[in-house]
Formats: sequence, C-alpha cells, structure tokens
Amino acid sequence: MSLYQKFCEWGTDAKFVPHGKKCDLCGNSIGFLNTGFWSVNAKWLRDGVICDRCCKKLALLSKFSTKWIPRDLRKESPFNALAKNAWHTLCVKEAKTVLESPEKLAKEELAAIGPEYTSAFRTKDACFIEPTALQVGVVRAKKLNNKLVLSGFVQLGEFKKGDSVLILDGKERREATVLEAYIYDPDVPENDLEVMLKANMGKQRLSQWQQGWLVLDNEEKVGGSTMVIA
Repeated sequence: MSLYQKFCEWGTDAKFVPHGKKCDLCGNSIGFLNTGFWSVNAKWLRDGVICDRCCKKLALLSKFSTKWIPRDLRKESPFNALAKNAWHTLCVKEAKTVLESPEKLAKEELAAIGPEYTSAFRTKDACFIEPTALQVGVVRAKKLNNKLVLSGFVQLGEFKKGDSVLILDGKERREATVLEAYIYDPDVPENDLEVMLKANMGKQRLSQWQQGWLVLDNEEKVGGSTMVIA
C-alpha cells in the first residue's frame, strides 16, 4: 500500500480495497463504489470483503434468523451472530457456512415431509387484505377479499401464481393455492403491499433468496412459525 493510500485511511474506519477485487464469498467483482482509497461503502467481514449481493443475503438471514435456524443451532457459532444481527463479525469460512445453510436445512425439512416437495417459503409476518374495486378492479377485489397474505423469503425453489401449496402451522397442515405473488425490494421505499396490489396482477415469480408476499386462498389465522412448501 502506498503512502498516499495509507494517508487516505487515517481518521477513518475504512480500509483500502483495490479495483478489481473479488468478493471473498462468491468470487464476483466488488462494485466500483465499494473500492478505492476510502472504501467507505465496502462490506467487511472479520477477515474479508464481500459484494453487495452477499451482504444483502446475510442481512436478510439476520431478519429471519429465528425462523429458519433450528432452535438448537441459534446459540451456536456462526448462527448466533445472525440472531444478534451481527453478521459482520463472521469470518469468511463462517459466512460461507451460513449462506449454504438455508438450502441445506430446507432440503432436510422437506425430505422429512415428502419427496414431492421441492420449495420452501419462510414467513415473517401475516395479515388479511380487503382491497376495494377502485384499487384492484371488481373481479380481483372479490377474489382477494379477506385472504391471507404471508410475507417472507424463499428459502428454496420458487413460488408463483396458481401453485398448490401446503401451509405448515405448527402441527397443523392445510392445503392452499397461491392467488398472487409479489416481489419485495427493501431498497424501494414505495414498495409496500398496497402499492403492489394496485400496480400489477400478482403474476410475479418468487425465486430463492427473494423476499416477497404470497396471497393465499385461505382465511384462517396462522401462528408465528409458519412455513409454506410446494
């Protein structure tokens, strides 16, 4: 590191990240704005630097840590860092374990339920909607009135409009159909459920690692540990 580069670091918490640096987790290039003398936007782990995409994945898993991590693992390293929303304290090896775990754990859970299930949606919140005809049209208003909406992220596979799913609510099992699906982008402030209801017909496809909403043809309340599989 040159004397000028070292000088640029003084007085800051940043580190120098050279242009062309690869993410220590996925191998993709670090964004231009995350590199340079000050590197104020760089996303650091304990012993490495990661790209925005891997950073978002770790932050997402922190939000859902109590949902997707088995209870007996939540207090163990590296998962305890997620439960405390302290993923930046992970080392590269631990972070790789964390990013591989959602798919691995979902496959284990689905295998115990039945070989026909290949997709898992981990929920965070649930609500019921009552859209008006002025908001979504007469036909959609009748179809969506008082229907269950689950927000969460796709742990494995994908979900789309028309899919037949199984709601796992504790020990209770009940079948449902996906009426509509919406992608949630946390970087867009206006991207809320009401806006998405008005803006499109819910024909979006939710794929692995994506957050979103599933509107189901169900009018029953769900508990706090709900999971949807297909």
